[in-house]
Amino acid sequence: MALKLYNTLTRKKEEFIPAQENKVKMYVCGPTVYNFISIGNARPIIVFNMVRNYLKYLGYKVIFVQNITDIEDKIINKANSEGVDYKVITDRYVKAFMEDIKTLEINDIDEIPLATKMISEIIDIITRIINNGYGYVVGGNVYFDVSKYKSYGKLSGQKIDEMKDADDIDFEKQDKIDFALWKEAKPGEPSWDSPWGKGRPGWHIECSAMSNKYLGFGFDIHGGGLDLIFPHHENEIAQSEAAFPGRGNFVKYWMHNGMVEVKERKMSKSDGLKEDWILKNFLKKRSPNLLKFYMLSTHYRSPLEFSDEKLEESKKALEKITSTIRNIKFIINNKDAKNQKASPEESQKLTSDKEKLKAFLISIKPDFTSAMDKDFNSAGAIGVLFEAIKTVNGIIQGTDFAPDREFINDLDSFYEEIAGLYNIFGIDLKREVCDDLIGLKTETGSLGAEEIENLIQERNEARKNKDFRKSDEIRDKLLGGKILLEDRKEGTIWRVQK
Repeated sequence: MALKLYNTLTRKKEEFIPAQENKVKMYVCGPTVYNFISIGNARPIIVFNMVRNYLKYLGYKVIFVQNITDIEDKIINKANSEGVDYKVITDRYVKAFMEDIKTLEINDIDEIPLATKMISEIIDIITRIINNGYGYVVGGNVYFDVSKYKSYGKLSGQKIDEMKDADDIDFEKQDKIDFALWKEAKPGEPSWDSPWGKGRPGWHIECSAMSNKYLGFGFDIHGGGLDLIFPHHENEIAQSEAAFPGRGNFVKYWMHNGMVEVKERKMSKSDGLKEDWILKNFLKKRSPNLLKFYMLSTHYRSPLEFSDEKLEESKKALEKITSTIRNIKFIINNKDAKNQKASPEESQKLTSDKEKLKAFLISIKPDFTSAMDKDFNSAGAIGVLFEAIKTVNGIIQGTDFAPDREFINDLDSFYEEIAGLYNIFGIDLKREVCDDLIGLKTETGSLGAEEIENLIQERNEARKNKDFRKSDEIRDKLLGGKILLEDRKEGTIWRVQK
């Protein structure tokens, strides 16, 4: 089955065929840096990171560009309100954004261009638009003449006579739906020299200039939030195709993620939820893996409810997954388990367990890709992985579970397969499992991994000698440090209570 995705431009699912064989060029609209980014801003970052990762998994070489808007009315207003130069604002929030995506462990975007570093490219593309008859100059402003571009509205489906102007009311424009390509500088505003005088670019034109520079005309995927379809993406299409007429579609596939919805009643009940709407605050309390799991457990085009209840559901599901993966890794690494001798009854049960595990090893990739090939259905794919993990957990938790070397080798293959597929979502299960062993500090002060292992060994000796009082004391001490124990016949597993 081939990958199909929903193309906003055609309003249907289409087979994905890139312009160049085995190579995908993709552009995603990034933030306007006048504040810290929110959970809503994080959704397209997480979604299109997943899209890029899955395309790479399918064997494509992907060039991924995500811009930053560092000149815009909101930025200027923020600078004016604080009485500082606009660069103080943009430097602060560009730095914050880069820290946020680093914390999210999304670090391999190929290009993250700034609008203010693209002024010459922006002026060039505006000049092309004017020379081709689609733009006009009024004083120091340049506007796009929507009436000249006959396909306007093809992305959003809106009709010109029903549209409302997205810019401020400006009576010097020929028509209210025309939009600004270049804005004449007002006193005290940041500005750059241009053929039309000092000014700054309009919001929409920067993305046309950036995508053209790094990806060229007619690239494969353009992504962003549903709220950007009109006017931003509609205007991008118009000005790009007006600058380069006769070359066909500016972009082949348009993808838009649904919005993150906050129920006002739920938000007002929880000051913590209000605070956590800012991504950096959320990531101080919760892991990036949880946020990715929470967001990708819903199809990217569907609305996503942000609430404590939904987050708690995702947390519990992720804990079940990591707990099982931790158990699997413990069994794989346990030498005694590899040398166990099974009874005849256990051998019969083990044969059945082997068949189940081998069946999963055969089917998990095809089932996973079958879900993902249906318009990047991460929710369905996560369901496939969860069902596999749930079934394997049922096997290894059985009282008559007695693995041999062959089973453990297959279990190791299963572990690597599951971990590799979760990486497509940006979820590092191996890291999640190992985090408890790295730089551990608990409420007891300095209870580190080595001391925990020593205490567990002491407790196991006490249990062996039937000194249950000492065993309980050690368990209580560990529990006071938020260390939870799980006793298996292969040994004792510990983890940090979160």
